[in-house]
Amino acid sequence: MTSGDGPPDDLAAWDRAAGAYATAIGGPDDSFRRRFEPFLERWLPAGSPRVLDLGCGHGWLAGLLAARGAHVVGVDGSGELVARARAAHPGVRFEVADLVDGLPDDVTGPVDLAVSHMVLMDLPALDRLLADVAARLTPDGALVASLLHPAFFRQQPADDGERHRRVTGYLAHEEWWIETFGGHRHYHRPLAWYVQRLRDAGLVLVDLDEPPSLPPHRAPEAQWTDEERWFASIPTMLSFAARRA
Repeated sequence: MTSGDGPPDDLAAWDRAAGAYATAIGGPDDSFRRRFEPFLERWLPAGSPRVLDLGCGHGWLAGLLAARGAHVVGVDGSGELVARARAAHPGVRFEVADLVDGLPDDVTGPVDLAVSHMVLMDLPALDRLLADVAARLTPDGALVASLLHPAFFRQQPADDGERHRRVTGYLAHEEWWIETFGGHRHYHRPLAWYVQRLRDAGLVLVDLDEPPSLPPHRAPEAQWTDEERWFASIPTMLSFAARRA
């Protein structure tokens, strides 16, 4: 299985990672979910909106939105993850398609909301996808997405004993292999690159959130360790909303 113009094993890696990913992501203690939900909430249309879940994985977010009355179509390039999504949420439509190639022809608009949670940094190219999203959004619709913060998400130890996030090579376009979930590719691009891709697709950035880092538990802040409290001052992810220009 190939990934459009990217490396041929991107989607195969996600198929292999499906079990570990589904176990770790989307649960109530998932710190990325906890940071994204408040931002998504303020952009979720009332009533029964038409929603695209881009990079839906095993369907946890699509299922959550469907339970709130949304009409959701989830799309993901991993057949293994989509199989899990269909089994867990039989009332939701899920399609297998490589997002690098854009949206399938039978996934049509108009849509009120396109959501993509922690996906865009793992795609080698976004041009076709963003153009297809822009073409399907209603005039008042929005793309709401989250991704690892390209400046601050990496941790490196310091010999001086200080706690810090080291920022190096921020403007470089790099491809990394990340061991999480058994291994997958990550594509580092600076924030300006994402804004330019949105602009080229006819979308304009209208909202941005850099939530504080959260520990992988729900203990009150008074019970956090010094390290957890310190790293809460540095955003390791960001969320944004974009609309048609």
